[in-house]
Amino acid sequence: MEKLPIQLQILNDFIWEKPQVVVKLLKENGIKVSSKPTLPEIIRKSVQAVTDENQGFIDDVDREIRTEGESGVIFTTALVVSSLISIGGAIFGASQAKKQRKAMLNMKLMDLASNEKLTYANIQAMKEQGRIEILTNTLLEYGKALQSESTQRQKDTGLFIGIMGVGLAVVYATTQIFKE
Repeated sequence: MEKLPIQLQILNDFIWEKPQVVVKLLKENGIKVSSKPTLPEIIRKSVQAVTDENQGFIDDVDREIRTEGESGVIFTTALVVSSLISIGGAIFGASQAKKQRKAMLNMKLMDLASNEKLTYANIQAMKEQGRIEILTNTLLEYGKALQSESTQRQKDTGLFIGIMGVGLAVVYATTQIFKE
């Protein structure tokens, strides 16, 4: 299986981490994106922008990736220094047909890499969902136990008040009888 070029791995990781930023950059560089973009659409449009040598998009993505390190999130190693500027020349060949074939292959490889990450994220979400379900069941049982104790206390209080009422009635009746 063909491996994704390192520059596209960097771009793919950036799309995975910050898809909203890539959508913004695509729009700023005149590339139409749907109102509800998906990762495959973002990947397709990004690779097409690089294939079409949209220098504004390439420069903007390069700038964003470089400034990520200053924000605390560092992408791969010093490979970012070589950056995406080299994508246009190094990855894509001279002829337009060859460029399109290579772009399609790279889009598919990036889609596969994203699908792998989505599958992993889905597995993690299912694990977390199981944990949340157990915690929810625990809270529900705790709530039922509290409600049961509260109901029992109310019954006990009602019984106590009833016995007190009968006792007061007996005392009152006794005082009325001996009063005469």
